Amino acid sequence: MRKTAFSASAATLLLAAGLAAPAMAQSVQSETAVTVGDVVVTAQRREQSLQEVPIAITAFNAEALERTAATGIQDVAGKAPGVTMTQFNIGEPQIFIRGVGTTSDSAASDPSIGVSIDEVSIGRAGASSLAFLDVERVEILRGPQGTLYGRNASGGALNVYTKKPRFENSAQLTGRLGSFEERGVEAVLNRQLGEDTAGRLALRWNQNDGYAESRPSGGGLEGGEQFGLRAQVMHNAGEWSLLGGVDYSKDDMQGHARIPVLASSTPAPFVSLVNSLRAGMDVRQSFSSANNYQKRENWGLTGRADWTGSDHFDFVSLSSYRSNDYSWRDNLGGLPFPGFPLSVDNRAEETAKQISQEFRLTSKSGSDINWVAGLYMFREEVERSERFLVQTALPIAPPALGGDTTFDQDATNTSYAVFGQATIPFADIWELTVGARWTHDKREVHQIAIDNEGGANPPAGIPLGPTGQPYNVKAEASFEEPTWKLALAVEPLRNMRFYISYDRGYKAGAYPSASQTGLQATTPLRSELLDNYEIGAKTTLAGGRLRLNAAAFMLDYTDLQVYELLGLTLVTSNAEAEVRGFEVETALAVNHNITIGGSYTRLDAKYTSDATSGNLTLPYDGNVLPRSPDSQFTLYADGQWDVFGGTLAARVDYQWTDDFYFDPSNAPEVLVPSYGLVSAFASWDTPDGLKFSVYGKNLGDEKYQQHIIKNANIGFSVFGAPRSFGVAVSKTF
Repeated sequence: MRKTAFSASAATLLLAAGLAAPAMAQSVQSETAVTVGDVVVTAQRREQSLQEVPIAITAFNAEALERTAATGIQDVAGKAPGVTMTQFNIGEPQIFIRGVGTTSDSAASDPSIGVSIDEVSIGRAGASSLAFLDVERVEILRGPQGTLYGRNASGGALNVYTKKPRFENSAQLTGRLGSFEERGVEAVLNRQLGEDTAGRLALRWNQNDGYAESRPSGGGLEGGEQFGLRAQVMHNAGEWSLLGGVDYSKDDMQGHARIPVLASSTPAPFVSLVNSLRAGMDVRQSFSSANNYQKRENWGLTGRADWTGSDHFDFVSLSSYRSNDYSWRDNLGGLPFPGFPLSVDNRAEETAKQISQEFRLTSKSGSDINWVAGLYMFREEVERSERFLVQTALPIAPPALGGDTTFDQDATNTSYAVFGQATIPFADIWELTVGARWTHDKREVHQIAIDNEGGANPPAGIPLGPTGQPYNVKAEASFEEPTWKLALAVEPLRNMRFYISYDRGYKAGAYPSASQTGLQATTPLRSELLDNYEIGAKTTLAGGRLRLNAAAFMLDYTDLQVYELLGLTLVTSNAEAEVRGFEVETALAVNHNITIGGSYTRLDAKYTSDATSGNLTLPYDGNVLPRSPDSQFTLYADGQWDVFGGTLAARVDYQWTDDFYFDPSNAPEVLVPSYGLVSAFASWDTPDGLKFSVYGKNLGDEKYQQHIIKNANIGFSVFGAPRSFGVAVSKTF
């Protein structure tokens, strides 16, 4: 029945788009000047209209980012169909698209969603969730992007593009104030440095006192200070265009306000105990110490060279070096010990350095056949150390099972790839896209488990557990796989395009972190493989006033890498899974001033097998994939008017997420209830470049969970920010 309903829904969506076109076009012929406008993307490594690309894409330009008060990818992720983003800490963001993502923090693993900044793929997840700084646009591509994006884009890609130097002299200065004592400054300086040379400098500083409170000290949690800088220089020399850039960011953030959330599975004695300990406390008040922290320092160098001297192709060289250091400390329970019989003081430090090089040849603009071919090389060195200081008491466990364990990981990850893709038009209304990529990955890992109390022969303890033991082991493994893309598109009527596609996705095998034994530490997880089948429609109707896009898809997963925390033991395995669903995105220009729109996603994401880890069988078959709500929808209204000698702009957004599970167990304590968030923005700017803005987030003051760790049948959660407001004043020179 699910398959029949899915097929019927997909057919209905596409048929509705087709049948609506003639009638709607006739009804608005007198108002063709009112349009939703075109959206230009570079998802296929060349500029195209969003409506021409046979991929499900959501794009946010600079104006949309401003009007949604977006300060990072966490602010746009929830506004795209089928996308969720949570964060264990600033160094471990967890992005899921159509039910595909990962929670692994291992130094020898990859994200499932590829994040790139100016086309440079970011290897470590912790280096990808940087605060937005002078951003031009963000593109979110759903479904595997293995051909052009490669190794860590099995579930999709999130691409951030920054503003480039322009051949003009301009500047902008912005100051802002907001809730929780927020204050911030942003500055952009663009200068023409010569006839063929231009430079651009952007700075950002922000600080707030935190929206949560540490009950022991009264200090702040969930706040902190952030600084970012980016400098770029562009030089045009005949047939060459050269771009060099350096960026730096530093985050000095407070710890999390983690609290226990009781569930139907929580033992009655713990219910009474937790309720007694937390009597009178709000969900944003925690027993976590104000001494907890999240720190990150990130910098990078990028060089790009474009050559257009050939009559047949263009050449691109993209070189990058990046460094990312982060550390954090968190109380995973958020309760006082021994009042509650378990305390976990969790700390980690990580240093990651990556170097990458990509060479591309692309067809000339306007060619009959659009093609791209290239070589890609990547090397990453990661050093990670994570420590667990555990205190236990009955009835959870006797004090002897407490422990102090450090897990060290040193990993070198290397990847090479060759790729190509071509789009071939034929018979006037048809296009065939074919692409392929061959990827070779190698992992070398050195893993050490140290019992800081017991030495070489410690007593049984947590987190090594009764069967765990210290170890010092090395291992290496290689993985290689071809991936490919096939897409057939047809445009039977102007501005009505339909496509059907098949994509093969791949993510290399991985070594787990925090393993219990040396054998587990040297046994890699198998590579993920997935097949994505998709049918979609991209239509612009009603004389350009209505954009209506839809996609129905099925993902078939082989050896999905699975991570689950059982007690304080991280269990890793592979499993089979299947995802079915459909998405709709729309935008309607009501008149010259107002645009309304929204999106809807329906997912049916399930495991189709159990998983095994050593002698342990994990009963996943039939369980819902983590971070896969059955339904999500967004609504927005955006307007702009000329008033009082200036321009008034306003926008209201609503995003609703159905309930979902946080890990594969589908245990009651990891169920996140559904929630809806409202945000609003308004600005007025004058002809002389002065702009006043006001914005609000979570205007309904929703109490929603951003992250959960389970233990003792309790979900230890972090709640999102409450209702907040901000004002900004900017001046453009």
